[in-house]
Amino acid sequence: MNRRICNSPWVRRISLIRLIGLTSLITAISFVTLRADENTSKGDRTSATVTANVSATSVRVAEPLTLDLAVVAPAGSKVDFTSIGPSLGKFDVTDMIDRADVPSADDVNQRLWTRRLTLDSIVTGDLEIPALEIQVRGNGEFQTLKTEVIPIHVISVLEDRADPTKFRDIHPVVDINVPQVASRAWLWWTLAGSGGVATALALMLVVARRRTWMTPKVWAIRELDQLRHSEAMESSDSEAVTQSLTTILRDYLELQFEISAPVQTTNELLQIVETGKYMNPAAIRRFGELFENSDLARFAGVQLTPAELKQAIDDAQQLIEQTSNELLSNATTTEAAEVR
Repeated sequence: MNRRICNSPWVRRISLIRLIGLTSLITAISFVTLRADENTSKGDRTSATVTANVSATSVRVAEPLTLDLAVVAPAGSKVDFTSIGPSLGKFDVTDMIDRADVPSADDVNQRLWTRRLTLDSIVTGDLEIPALEIQVRGNGEFQTLKTEVIPIHVISVLEDRADPTKFRDIHPVVDINVPQVASRAWLWWTLAGSGGVATALALMLVVARRRTWMTPKVWAIRELDQLRHSEAMESSDSEAVTQSLTTILRDYLELQFEISAPVQTTNELLQIVETGKYMNPAAIRRFGELFENSDLARFAGVQLTPAELKQAIDDAQQLIEQTSNELLSNATTTEAAEVR
């Protein structure tokens, strides 16, 4: 009787239905898990990372060190490093090398962007390399990366040397007959004084070299030349090109006239230049036109042609050269008048 019930068609059908349901449930769970893994992998591929390394955390005054920035991002991304001027914090920037869109050795879907900065400082003590921001765009997403603040200790050339004014502990007096020996303290004082004078002269030479190393005009023209050959120009990205152009022009005005205006709008910055009579009204008006055209491309969505972008960069360089030459000519005339 039991065998007949177990072999009945209805029991076999119920068992088959249960088996099909269990198989479908396992298949659905596997599919969901697979999609989750795909989404996780996709999220890993679309995120960008940045690392910052320095060649040394303790250097002597005027001794160069290197800061290496490495950004790993998916293929097809656009990476914009922060515009760097002649100084970074209390460090002088003596060299900068960029490498863009290099294939990654670990993943064919990843690319590598690097920037190497050579820095040095004539300021001693515990200094910091400030945090830097990097903008990454790709696949319709926008990401801002930020490095950590890096502490650097700059040692004076006189630090850790023996101080001739500090003597060792004196043992109890022992009365012995010793011949009189001429004091050589004057020699120590002479060497210490000569060392101090030599150090001061070395620092003066370093400062003089830094002041003549790169003028605001030379720096701005170099930045404009890099912008001409950038990926943004090759792809005719109006927003990116005009953003970089605005930054270069603002930094030039602040460096040339020693204006600290990090939070002012472009109109406020031009108002400061006009109030201080740093340049003639015609030049101020031309700077205003360049800023206005850049704002139209950045905020109003106006798309500029490659020829228009190139013309904007050429106009900016011509204006920078003109204002720099006028300042130099005025300074020469003023010096000549003072000599008379």
